[in-house]
Amino acid sequence: MKYLIFDAGPIISLTMNGMLNVLEKLKQEFDGEFVLTPEVKYEVVDRPMKIRKYKLEALQVQDLIDRGVFTMSNKIVPDSKLKKEKTRLLALINGVLRTTNTGEKIKIAHDGETSCLAFANLIKANNLIAVDERTTRMLSEAPKDLEKMMERKLHMSLEATLSLLDEMKKFHFIRSTELLYIAWKKGLVGNRKKEWLDALLYGMKFKGCAVASSEIETIKKL
Repeated sequence: MKYLIFDAGPIISLTMNGMLNVLEKLKQEFDGEFVLTPEVKYEVVDRPMKIRKYKLEALQVQDLIDRGVFTMSNKIVPDSKLKKEKTRLLALINGVLRTTNTGEKIKIAHDGETSCLAFANLIKANNLIAVDERTTRMLSEAPKDLEKMMERKLHMSLEATLSLLDEMKKFHFIRSTELLYIAWKKGLVGNRKKEWLDALLYGMKFKGCAVASSEIETIKKL
């Protein structure tokens, strides 16, 4: 069994671009499960369901859950076990960076994305984590760059214990841009003209996906 574990970001980016229905088509091509954790469901269904501005989008995601496009993580891993692993990872990740002057810990990770990491850690199967947010990917792919980025963002000098992130190296990520590229290549959205691909990828960039224009241009050349 394979698992594609969704953070809230890609779902929100797809919804804002009117592309949420693509997930159902992709699921039919995927030999595995699309997984949501309770924390991510709270972000994309439970909380927005209470806000009229976002209720329609929340209902659309709930419909995908009801019809089995998304599988809730507790059908595979008990919530209690997931919560324990999420708590451990939150403490680890949020202890990596401290302020130079006071030693105060800098919060890097939050419940949603960390619950995805926790699920990936607990299952003994091939998996990818769909996440659009840059910080989470940098924990695994470029921890040294993460330290520099956070210093620029916070306008302060930080101390890092990057060895704490060694276990993050095993995680693998995919963004909503790559998901739409796959959908386009398989003929599941639009047509095979490059103009469609350009519109899809830049649409995701301007609606929340952390992807550089240079990366999009590279994808378009594949």
